[in-house]
Amino acid sequence: MMIEDWEIGMLYWNCLRQHGGDEQRTVIDVKKKYIDDFTNTKDIHLFLGTTLQYDRLAPNPFIIIGVFAPPISLQPELL
Repeated sequence: MMIEDWEIGMLYWNCLRQHGGDEQRTVIDVKKKYIDDFTNTKDIHLFLGTTLQYDRLAPNPFIIIGVFAPPISLQPELL
């Protein structure tokens, strides 16, 4: 799925610059940030949307347009 979110995009570009253009290491770092680092502390939600450019042309016209990552909040025990 194509990602249009600026936050993920900037993370990608910063990691790419840090790794001297090595895309494989960059992708590993971005995945690590969202899958490993946030899994235990954040409740990640991705906002999906479509664009007119891909609507009815692509098999899956949806793109990631944003990220919402509030801290994980467990329900208190019911009394």
